[in-house]
Amino acid sequence: MLSAAPNGSLLAAAAKPAAPPARRSSQRHVCRASSADRCSDTLQRRQALAALVAVTAAAIGSGATQPAAAASDFVQTASGLLIQDITVGQGAQPKPGDKVVVHWAGRTKNYQAKRIDNTSLRDEPFEFFLGANTVIPAFEEAVAGMRVGGVRRIEVLGEIPELSYPRDRSQRFNGSKYRYGPQPADFDGQRALDFVLDNNTLSDTNRTLLFDIKLLAVRPQ
Repeated sequence: MLSAAPNGSLLAAAAKPAAPPARRSSQRHVCRASSADRCSDTLQRRQALAALVAVTAAAIGSGATQPAAAASDFVQTASGLLIQDITVGQGAQPKPGDKVVVHWAGRTKNYQAKRIDNTSLRDEPFEFFLGANTVIPAFEEAVAGMRVGGVRRIEVLGEIPELSYPRDRSQRFNGSKYRYGPQPADFDGQRALDFVLDNNTLSDTNRTLLFDIKLLAVRPQ
């Protein structure tokens, strides 16, 4: 499961450089009688710190994330797409024909929250021409209403398949590549996506997809 950045987005937050490990003294700390109270305080602080580290490690190990957005946080467009602006951009808004540069993170929403991809983790932005019919309609609609610097979350309901990737594999693929982007970069992500699209035993609700999109740049053509 993907961990959320501090602003609630699935996209990665900027990583802070790790502090160098503290050098341990070769001498053991010995409490003298004259400083017993001070040593007691130091011991208590160390015990509290150790407990905090243990709790933090347990949370990270469990894959804990921030709570999912409530349905009331989204606005539904005329097409049926659900949109939530996590950060409203202040830059340029793209027009049809412009090349747009985005980071995106995606996962299955209701079926096990499987990770699809996250370009921000490897710093490989996705580029496409707005209006060129090279991405799924939900992605096209979402980016068209954004401004540079914005982060938008979209929920592509499984009950509205025309907004998503084609369920017919002959329409989804062009050789080994997806006919419409964005395409997961690794096998695990594509397998998770293909599973919810291809598995006829799943309800439409379990085919719902969740994307976070950050508009990085607009390049007029």
